[in-house]
Amino acid sequence: MLPKYSPLQLLASVAASALVVFSTIANAQIPAPVAKALSQRGISTTNIALIVQPITGKTDGGAAIASHQVKKPMNPASVMKLVTTYAALTQLGADYRWRTTAYLQGELQGDVLNGNMAIKGGGDPKIVIEDVMEWMASWRRAGLREIRGDLVIDESLYDALGASMESFDGDPGQPYNVRPHPLMMNFKATKFVVTPQANGAIAIALDPPLADITIDNQVIAVAGGCNYRAAGLTISDSGPSSIRINGRHSTACGETTTFAAALDHRPFIFGLLKAAWIANGGEWKGGWKVGKAQGREWSQWRSPRTLGDVVRDINKFSNNVMTRQVLLQMGYETSKRPATQLNGRDAIKATLTARGLELPELVIENGSGLSRVERISVTSLAQVLSDAMETKFFDLYRDSLPIVAVDGTMQRRLQNTNVSGNAWIKTGSINGVSSIAGYVRAKSGVWYAVSLIVNGAGAHDAQPAQDQLLLWVYEQG
Repeated sequence: MLPKYSPLQLLASVAASALVVFSTIANAQIPAPVAKALSQRGISTTNIALIVQPITGKTDGGAAIASHQVKKPMNPASVMKLVTTYAALTQLGADYRWRTTAYLQGELQGDVLNGNMAIKGGGDPKIVIEDVMEWMASWRRAGLREIRGDLVIDESLYDALGASMESFDGDPGQPYNVRPHPLMMNFKATKFVVTPQANGAIAIALDPPLADITIDNQVIAVAGGCNYRAAGLTISDSGPSSIRINGRHSTACGETTTFAAALDHRPFIFGLLKAAWIANGGEWKGGWKVGKAQGREWSQWRSPRTLGDVVRDINKFSNNVMTRQVLLQMGYETSKRPATQLNGRDAIKATLTARGLELPELVIENGSGLSRVERISVTSLAQVLSDAMETKFFDLYRDSLPIVAVDGTMQRRLQNTNVSGNAWIKTGSINGVSSIAGYVRAKSGVWYAVSLIVNGAGAHDAQPAQDQLLLWVYEQG
């Protein structure tokens, strides 16, 4: 039999229950809108770590206004790029530039090189096709017209081209899986332009063009509606300098395109250079080989982009291979020995230690977050973000992050809200991981370091909770 209560007793009982619930939420320090969004998508709070820390620079701005499992090591996915780029700016400086050098290995007679052209890769993470065309044009302006020899690729800057650089999750054809190379060009990415022909065939062109590369076109034209596009084709290497393309393409679609990372770096580099050389009116009668760049220095390509420019590309658009190259560059510049992931990681940790940042749980593999083993806590992320405020490159670092509702990977999120334009947030996502970290300038004017990481079940549904956190910080902070 249920006990009888007076109305006042019932009211007191409800109030006491509410107090217990409120105390539980307060102890967990998960803001109510965030907790609700997590609950609605079945995400357990045991799978998340969260911090909202007021910051003023080297020292924090007081106690966190929201926190949960703040010291738990979490897989951060691409949020790890915040650590790598912060360390790189600290060690190398925002104005750091890369250099790529070409050497003549033979006799230059008039406008003909009777011998090899050797190029020593300097680790530049962003030599794009426009740069290659300009560099080849400078060779022509210098009087060279014909090369009667091979391209010698000097990749000795890195001692890291083996198994440790293999593709993430076993899918090497994805552009995000391109492996680092000291003479990387155009991200080793190719746009495949697929065009139905009047005779029923399917034509395939490469953009940019690659010389001496064979296309094994096995694509079948399909009549009817536009059901099969280039994105559904299977693109794979069928030999050292050959690409096979299989699948179906609907003629009703007209021209469609897709991107893939085909070929090994070496034939890709040669194919890109030779095609650009021919486009500039040059001739090249030779192939490629790996060797040492020695002889007479002929030409040097100095990157038009600084490290600061590269950091912006990395963080705005979450570029993995550029991040990995920056880690390796740190390893080389610190040790003056061929770069490896190990000396790159050591360089990052040494840089953090020199800044007084002891992050005991930090685990770095390649620095990009494209990893199953990388770990960091939200407390450590907040410390890095806070310390960055003390540096001369803070504005550059902050502005390299995607701005909510404005650009980068946050462009389409939280549009037409008050937090729009007032949060600088790096995102991260791999299977089983969803993360955000960065800065929020609350309407009170207070700056906050913010991070919410979800690992495990439900991670793919975490975006609403992340967005609710950013809204809450802006309004309540």
